[in-house]
Amino acid sequence: MKKTIILAALAALLAPVATAQDARYKLIRQEWTVQPDGTTDYHYRHEVQVLRNRALTAYAYLGETFVVYNPMLEEVTVNEVYTLRADGSRVDMPQNAFIDQLPEGCADCGRYNGLRELAMVHTGMELGCTVVVDYTVHRNYGIVNETLTLAKEAPVDRWEISVDLPGGQTLNVQEIKPEYGVAIAATAEQGTNFLHYAATSVPQNYREPNLPSDELLYTTLHFYNGSHQYLPADDGRALDEARATTDRIMNGRVNLKSIAALRDYVRDDVHLNAIDPIHLGYRRASAAETFRSQCGTLADKALLLASMLRSEGVDAWLLDDQVELVAFRLDTLTYTIPVNGRMTATVLGKADEAVTTASVEAVLQPADYTLDTLADGFFCLRRQPMLAPLAPSRTAPLAVAPCNTRRDNTYILPKGMKMVQSKVERTVVKEGLGEASLSIVQKGNKLRVIESLKVEPSVVSANRYADYRELIAPLMTGTELILRAK
Repeated sequence: MKKTIILAALAALLAPVATAQDARYKLIRQEWTVQPDGTTDYHYRHEVQVLRNRALTAYAYLGETFVVYNPMLEEVTVNEVYTLRADGSRVDMPQNAFIDQLPEGCADCGRYNGLRELAMVHTGMELGCTVVVDYTVHRNYGIVNETLTLAKEAPVDRWEISVDLPGGQTLNVQEIKPEYGVAIAATAEQGTNFLHYAATSVPQNYREPNLPSDELLYTTLHFYNGSHQYLPADDGRALDEARATTDRIMNGRVNLKSIAALRDYVRDDVHLNAIDPIHLGYRRASAAETFRSQCGTLADKALLLASMLRSEGVDAWLLDDQVELVAFRLDTLTYTIPVNGRMTATVLGKADEAVTTASVEAVLQPADYTLDTLADGFFCLRRQPMLAPLAPSRTAPLAVAPCNTRRDNTYILPKGMKMVQSKVERTVVKEGLGEASLSIVQKGNKLRVIESLKVEPSVVSANRYADYRELIAPLMTGTELILRAK
């Protein structure tokens, strides 16, 4: 049944970084069409205008366009590529400006050396020109599984997205609205087997550091046909080929420590290739292939770790919706462990709770510090700050780490040196953000500094950024202390 939906993202709590526009997309068009014969055509077009000279050096995508493809599964057809100069004249790209090369991500893995990257080096570039790129990728499989973040390095006037499946197939669509988002206006026409979506006036993405995940900042579209889990089912077999390596690492022990050691081997010794699964036909390599080649995608490495664990008698499997996690059962508990991270195993279902209630209190010995001579018998003691400094202002949300931590340091001062202040006691409480405190007390030639910090959220919105800076101020300003000699 056909239905028409009018979509609008959340009203903007924030605006992107206010800078002069270097470029703007007049149009982005992306179309996926699954044919009745089980193949797929992906059509892409963009028209982007250069507004400032900086854009030619700051954004590589303006000077070149790269299309990665797998000749065994995909065929690329360039429909048109040209530059429209400011005076209206058109410069078509010559044949020698098309370069077929090995993608950078495939250089360290022989299994992926069959992939290719078509580089289009644009000609006729100048201030005010518009670069037009239009190509089609024909794929010999009918799987569509895409997650699109509606944000670019430059604003987009109009962004069109179209997905069409044959009759009898079902298209699953999820629109994720940003909690701390940029407002966009969008319309969508959606049916059982199609989606036609158009967004206008899409702002450029944020350029500040320490940003939350894209889904919290920008409208995100996820759509797929068939199962959302595109990877084939795990066959459950143990990897006998790697048995000697597995035995050496686990040394006959099956516990959290030995399992973490095996994960560390897969993480550090098996090269990670960030190959988009779309170029592999959404097929995962077998654990044996990954072990022999010592390289693979995140999903390949997860299967390898699970198979190596099974060879040691551990009940291990992959989670349907998170390819980076391996689940395993030990004693009466079920754990998950990230195949490419450094976190230890976590009890399944308790990860979110562990983050929000994390409480770590550590008493630390004195870190390195400096004691600089000023003048007239005064000195400045400088300590390593508990937190990195923050910019005075910010327009984007800030990603922070929820915590409840304490640091207790004692410094041995030269004889006869005293604080200018008798003591320092500061506490700042910000509702919804947390609490920070600083205590500095001198007894004899010992200077004791106690710092504590409790942070409640994982994201601080821009309109509370000033409050967050006030919250952590005691832990920043207290890193320098004035002393004087008797």
